[in-house]
Parts: sequence; C-alpha cells; structure tokens
Amino acid sequence: MSTLLSLALLLAAPSSAGEVESSPPADTHEIGQDTPAEGPRPQPEPPPDEPGAQPEPPPPSLDGPAPLVPPPPVTPAEDAQLAPSGTTPPGEAATPTVPAGPEPAPSEAEFAYAERNLADMPYGATAARKSATQRNNDVLVRPFRKPVYSIAASGRFGTLLSGGADVVQPFGYGFAAQLRIHFVGVVKSRFGVEVHAGHARFSQRRDFESVDGGATVTRITLLTDTDFSAGPSFQIPLGPLFVQLGGSAGVALSTLFRPLAADGVDDEAISTSNFMLRGGFSLGVPVLNRHGVTLGAGVHRIFSSREVAIDPRSPESPTTRPFGTWLEVLLGYQIWF
Repeated sequence: MSTLLSLALLLAAPSSAGEVESSPPADTHEIGQDTPAEGPRPQPEPPPDEPGAQPEPPPPSLDGPAPLVPPPPVTPAEDAQLAPSGTTPPGEAATPTVPAGPEPAPSEAEFAYAERNLADMPYGATAARKSATQRNNDVLVRPFRKPVYSIAASGRFGTLLSGGADVVQPFGYGFAAQLRIHFVGVVKSRFGVEVHAGHARFSQRRDFESVDGGATVTRITLLTDTDFSAGPSFQIPLGPLFVQLGGSAGVALSTLFRPLAADGVDDEAISTSNFMLRGGFSLGVPVLNRHGVTLGAGVHRIFSSREVAIDPRSPESPTTRPFGTWLEVLLGYQIWF
C-alpha cells in the first residue's frame, strides 16, 4: 500500500511544479491602494541662455511604449550650408560668386586739385593729375622741392651746318644718352644738371677707277663725331608732359677719313679733339608707370681750327673747316624716378 502511494506522489510532482513556475507574480501592493500608471518621466527644460542644451532622454520603460525624443534643432550656420538638392560640399560656397564688372571711369571731379600751396601746383594741373592717376605718372605732380631723376636713350639724326658739308653729304645718324637730375625748385620748374654722350656719323660713297683700268672701285668718305658734355638744365612740368631745356660744355672727338684713289695710298685721315658747346630742347612724355618717350633737338658747336682742301686733288682748291656746327634731332625712350 505504501508503495502505490509513493508512486502516485511522484507522478503528480511535475504537474505541480509547472503550475508554480507559470503562475503570475503576486501583487505586492495592498488591496484598495491606487497605483499610478507607469510612463515617461518629465524632464526639466534647458535654461533660456543655453540654446544648444537638450533634455536627456528618459530611461526605457518595460511596461509602456518608448517615449518620442525631438530631433536636435538646426543652427543658422548649418542651415546656410543646406542646398535645395542636398548639402554643400565643404570648401565650396553655397551660392555662385558673380565676378565684378569693369570699374567705372573716374569722373572729372576726382581730379580736382586741393589748392594747398600754389607753388606746388604745376601748369595744367588737371591734365597732370589725370595722367598721374590713370597712368601712374606721379612725377608730374611731385612737389617742386622734391628731386626728379631721368634717363633717356635716343636715336640721333644729324645735319651738318658748316664746313663739313663741303667734304661729305650733310645728313647722318647715330645714338645718344642723357642723364638729368633736377633737385632745386625755381618758381614752377626745377633746376639741375644734365650729362650727354653720343656718337654721330656722316658718310658718302665715292667711285674711283681702278689702277689697271678695269671696273670702278667704290669707297666711303666718313666724318664722325663723338661727344661728352655736362651742364645746367631746367625741367618744367606742363600738364601731362615735361619741357626740358639745357646747355652743356665738353669735348668732341672728331675724325675725317677721305679716300682719294682706288688703291688707298693717298687716303686722308684726320683725328682731333676739340672743345664744344651744346644747347638743347626736348619734350618728355610719361606714358605709363613713369616710362615714356622723348623728342628734342640740339645744336653742337665744335671749336676747331683744322682746315682741309675741299678738293685735295686740285692744288688751287679752297679750304674749309670740316669740324664745325651741326644740328641733331633726338627721338627715344625716357624713364623718370
């Protein structure tokens, strides 16, 4: 009997254990006490002076749905980078840059001179101011108490005015260089010094019969003049250009080579150095950034007593002085600083 009772208890034990495990937990609250429903806890709002502060999300609840968390607000800087089709890549502008158009031409009123000191105003002040502003030629409006330096390189075109035209044709060419320094203001001009150096040559072709009676031989008669001089100079600003006047004294190295026959045995060659004077006039026109052109003329007077026969093959030929006065015309490049 006891054996049957033990077997019945063993068969009933698993069923009782399953009922214990599946039974719901007992309510720990007392009967009749109201229990508030669980839900998301309210969070404190951020202070008004901290715009970027956000409330912390509430902890997840086991019995209710997850609370909704609002997205963080978009700052103005991030909103400016957003394009209609998406975000703007870093390093690129949100809107295309429109290139600026050409600057308007300055009006006449911008060149008006403030009459601070009449002695510092050049002749033709409005034209000088226009060139200084538009072409960066500020030397045109520089006060007269400040120095102005200039260097010029020119082509030289000469014309013989005295005895040299008796031995060679009167038109020649060469080159010249000038250095001018003006540092003393005189009324509305500047006084200074100038240095000139140049070379000119006058040539003529002559034909001689050969010794054996064959073809003619062409040879060249050549008169040259190389000069160095220095002296006083004046510079007058006149609107968009400079008027330059000057005189100088120095030395001239002159040569005359004159062939007399085809074989070259009796050729005439003379070299001499003489005192000379030069006077000149020129216009300097600054074009851009103080660079410009110069156009002028000058007269050279060479003091030489050397005489030669006009026709050396004739014993009764009159004589002339080949080294005398000649005129030059200059055209070249000049810079001011």
